Amino acid sequence: MLSINKKKTSAILLGLAVSLSGTVLAAPANNTAAGDTDSRIAALERQQQELVNELKALKKQETRLNAQTNSQKDQLQGLSSSVKNELDRVKLHGFVRTSWDNDSDRNKGDLYENEKTNSRFYLNLLGDLKINENWTGHFQSETNQRYAHSTAVGESGKLKREDGQIQRIWLDGKLKNGGEISVGRKWSFLGQQFSLLGATTDGVDISYPITKNGLRAGAYYYALGEYDNADFSFYGPVVKGPVGHNFDIFLAYAKMSGGNAQGLKVPYNNDDYSHGNWIGKNAFVLSGATNVAKNLRLTTDYVQTDHKNDLSYNWDNRADFGANNHSWFTRLDYKWTNPEVVGSFGAYLRYHNIQRNGTIWNDDAWSSVLRDSKGWTIGFRYVPWKNIEWESFYEIADCNMHPYSWGAQPYTRHLVRTQLDFHF
Repeated sequence: MLSINKKKTSAILLGLAVSLSGTVLAAPANNTAAGDTDSRIAALERQQQELVNELKALKKQETRLNAQTNSQKDQLQGLSSSVKNELDRVKLHGFVRTSWDNDSDRNKGDLYENEKTNSRFYLNLLGDLKINENWTGHFQSETNQRYAHSTAVGESGKLKREDGQIQRIWLDGKLKNGGEISVGRKWSFLGQQFSLLGATTDGVDISYPITKNGLRAGAYYYALGEYDNADFSFYGPVVKGPVGHNFDIFLAYAKMSGGNAQGLKVPYNNDDYSHGNWIGKNAFVLSGATNVAKNLRLTTDYVQTDHKNDLSYNWDNRADFGANNHSWFTRLDYKWTNPEVVGSFGAYLRYHNIQRNGTIWNDDAWSSVLRDSKGWTIGFRYVPWKNIEWESFYEIADCNMHPYSWGAQPYTRHLVRTQLDFHF
């Protein structure tokens, strides 16, 4: 019986293991000779050592590959973060609107009777440009492509093309102690329903928090530089935000300044300024909103100017019917829409009474809420598809309550509007 030491035994077992794992080893035809056995064992030992060396090399290679992989992951993460940061600096958003009006009685009796200026395709494009952690630049471009006709005297019958341009550019900044500032040309408002002001302004406004729940106080200076003949400015303090858990306020005072040599002017009667200042020198708005029940919100604005009646002037053989320096805006909303939630909806009922001299420049909601008119509006909003919002409303209003221009007479307006907004 041959004597085989432990080392040789291990080699034999390794050989058997390699054979079982699929490694093909050349087995000698005759294993009876001790020399052949020693040769085989020596070959197995060499093969074992080679495998050990290869394993060590593979482990080193694995270590290098892991290091390279981790380095590449770090690089990719850094690149991804850098790209994301750059993309976050610029954001484009807005909506495309297609709308149709049935408004045959608008401006009855004047040169623009039956002018349908709100049947159109409209693009509202906004851009947010992050400068740093405290400052953001903005721009807004509006494009109206109207497909209706004009009945204005001297016009060709087609409303002019309105190509898009960047109409507004402004900056928003964060100040110390929670302060916020906005400066440039932008759409600004005073009153929760944009009742005292809802228009494009050149100017600046600033505010600071005065309570922990979001009530803020500040001041502003605005000029209506975008509008023809509106060569005046106004300034004053503002308090706005929540008071308690279920009441929001917006209080603002406006002091008028500037204007041409004849005084402060608002071009609602084109170039006829013979009746002097249409606003006065001071105005204010008191606005509040509260949830009166579940999904039911009530908002009310009251506006007053200090315009005085000019009893010395007779307009087209008609006396001035008074100061006409008050305005009321009341709105009741039931639920509301979210463009990202399909099936969300809202309904509203609105009343407005805007006297001839009762506001600086209220937002007319695309000519649906006119100065010198009062009436009711009932409307409905619905989201049939994601990011697409449908709105329709009907309005009945008494217009030209105090006739003063072009011999226009009072009339009752019936307006039906339907539109689709495609948000992006």
